[in-house]
Amino acid sequence: MDTENNIENKNYFGVRHYNVKVVKEKIQPIKFIASVISYAIFIWLVLIGCTLLVYVADIKIRAAKGDNSPPAYNAYVVLTGSMIPEIQVRDVVITKKRDPKDLEVGDIITFLSSDSRLSGVIVTHRIKNKYYDPTTGRYSFQTKGDNNNVEDFALAQDYNIIGEVIFKIPKLGYVQEILATKGGLIIIVLIPCLAVLSYDIVRLGKNIRKKAKKKEITVVRRW
Repeated sequence: MDTENNIENKNYFGVRHYNVKVVKEKIQPIKFIASVISYAIFIWLVLIGCTLLVYVADIKIRAAKGDNSPPAYNAYVVLTGSMIPEIQVRDVVITKKRDPKDLEVGDIITFLSSDSRLSGVIVTHRIKNKYYDPTTGRYSFQTKGDNNNVEDFALAQDYNIIGEVIFKIPKLGYVQEILATKGGLIIIVLIPCLAVLSYDIVRLGKNIRKKAKKKEITVVRRW
């Protein structure tokens, strides 16, 4: 409901100002909540769309060249807190394939672990040391999670490196998990749509009943 404030007329230097009415609209909770949810979903969808676009474009380009190697770009959901605070749990990291010789200490890489205890788990950790074997021409890397007290038990071998982390999408992993379920899909898509639709219906009803919208008017007349 609109609230009205009457402002008294004042006379300044022979000029009378008439402030007739000031109409203030209260913040509509439904509109605010619906807008926030809608914008959040839109941003997530844009990020997902851009990621998929890059991924598909890379596959098509490599296919046209007859290259059947793994994609240059990949996306992975981080499941543990070993890289906190740099990378949080359920962040999605985007990796780009790099030549092992170009990787440096301090880079964050995603690789297939050589530790037999991890059974080939994909890991995202930071490079602490870089080694080169001139007899084999191979590189290996000592890695460590930023939040871990010790370095990884096994060295990351160059042939197991998937790529360097080039950027992350915060908490997108939660959205992926929710969208994987029917109930989650309803929550993410259907409820915001219903909220926006409900608000539009309510606003339309008010506009029909309202003959004219009062606005703030200032009239100036010289004596």
